[in-house]
Amino acid sequence: MSLNQFFLSIVGLTSLLTTCVVGQAAGEAAHVVVVVNANDSGSTEIAKYYTEQRGIPKANIIALEMPTKETVTVREFVDTIYNPLLNALIEKDWMNVVKANGRDVVGRERVSVATHHISYLVTTRGVPLRIANDPTLLGAGLEQLPKQFKVNNGSVDGELALLAAPANLPMAAFVPNPLFSKMAPTSADAKRVIRVSRLDGPSVGVVKKLIARSMQAEAEGLMGRAYFDIGGPHAKGDEWMIAAGDLAVAAYFDTSLEKTKRPMDGRDRYDAPAIYMGWYRQNAYGPWREAKWSVPPGAIGFHLHSFSATTVRSTSKGWLGAFVNQGYCATVGNVYEPYLEYTHRPQMLLAALLDGHTFGEAAMFSNPALSWQGVAIGDPLYRPFKIGLDEQLQKSMNHSFSAYLCLRQINRLQAEGKADEAVAFARTQFVRQPSLALAYELAKLYAAEDEAKKAVEALKVVRYITVFSSDEIVLVKKIADFLNKHAEGELALDLYRKLIDRDGLAKALKISLLEGGAKVAMNVGETTLASAWTLTARKLKAPPPATTKKAKG
Repeated sequence: MSLNQFFLSIVGLTSLLTTCVVGQAAGEAAHVVVVVNANDSGSTEIAKYYTEQRGIPKANIIALEMPTKETVTVREFVDTIYNPLLNALIEKDWMNVVKANGRDVVGRERVSVATHHISYLVTTRGVPLRIANDPTLLGAGLEQLPKQFKVNNGSVDGELALLAAPANLPMAAFVPNPLFSKMAPTSADAKRVIRVSRLDGPSVGVVKKLIARSMQAEAEGLMGRAYFDIGGPHAKGDEWMIAAGDLAVAAYFDTSLEKTKRPMDGRDRYDAPAIYMGWYRQNAYGPWREAKWSVPPGAIGFHLHSFSATTVRSTSKGWLGAFVNQGYCATVGNVYEPYLEYTHRPQMLLAALLDGHTFGEAAMFSNPALSWQGVAIGDPLYRPFKIGLDEQLQKSMNHSFSAYLCLRQINRLQAEGKADEAVAFARTQFVRQPSLALAYELAKLYAAEDEAKKAVEALKVVRYITVFSSDEIVLVKKIADFLNKHAEGELALDLYRKLIDRDGLAKALKISLLEGGAKVAMNVGETTLASAWTLTARKLKAPPPATTKKAKG
């Protein structure tokens, strides 16, 4: 069998009888199946909390005894997860099937599925995450497959998505996802795939927090800024990130784009990250490792890397665990090398969410390959944009992140050519609920109209703030630079003093503050201070002295 024939045979699979019928809107919850590891009490705790919060019938929980480790062998996966879950789904009438005789090369029971009525299959923390490769169980007929696809490793969830698929699919290589790029799939496609999402993370507590904050964001609407770190190693990935950034801008999010090869870090503005998408660092770093970072409820996090989900229980290895620990509610990643063309598409994920779809739908819509490396962490029922901007402006203006909702409205008014209305709205909202983000935006609006005095007055609110949170440092630096540019050097210098005197600043950020502060100090005649800050910055930038080995006597 050639490679083309192998994949075409998968793509061309036909339906046996009828499509699955899954509930929509409120009815979806009744059709969510939650999978629990009976050997992990935290798995049961999460399932109980999730079903209570979402109104999912308790009978929809399926508890199976399985290993508690994140990585299992192919045999462990088949014997403790795949076959037991398949039989449980059949026994509980979630699937209407005809069992085939025998088992496949890895020991999976095979069935012909007529229908299933599962809207989402949810695996909980404690259910193993990934399957290790076993070359002794690859099977025959794969000679023409490229070497990189002669593997049967992958994500547990990616295999479970094919529980309803025809009986002749191997675990080797991947299966093209019939739902990829199809939000309204055909009946034949819909009935042979099960949408799978995972409620997992470094601890039971943060997973429960993810569930609660997803529902909060769904009720209030997602609020915050959007950040895109482009400059990755491949042009195709950059195209995806740029397209995702364009979608955020079109949705009027206040958006920052880092387009250089320098990874986005503590030197960049990163307050209220409602949407973050970037690449290409293996492990979370800088702001994404700070537990107290102010992340809005429902935030969407995406970092494209081949091994972003090798574990989701660590806050330092990979990305998904760090995201969940920090408060992000929707993220996707890879348990092993997926190769760029076979990983989730960030622009498709965001497009589906912006269009009002659930995270479960968006994750499947943006994933080109099943029986492969992808995993999605988040409540599959979560709809970040269930309510629109107009409704948010009516019901969520007293929220702690409402300043960022105001920024979105200002961007919309400007895009509609209503500059005067944008200024008036910004001024009214700033008086009603002052914030640094809104003050900076109002100042920029005034400056654009050559009203420098009003711009400066809007920013003088900072003189009454003595302590800034970690996520505000770069925003305050931008405000200081703005004030310095508009003849308020003394106030700008005072801000720099407060920032530079902070303990625990990352090296790159410290250098950036020292260099920026030195320019302001020089501008107001504080030459001694300017020289001291410049010298300190140079010392920090200098490479460590080389060590020499002592000669043996």
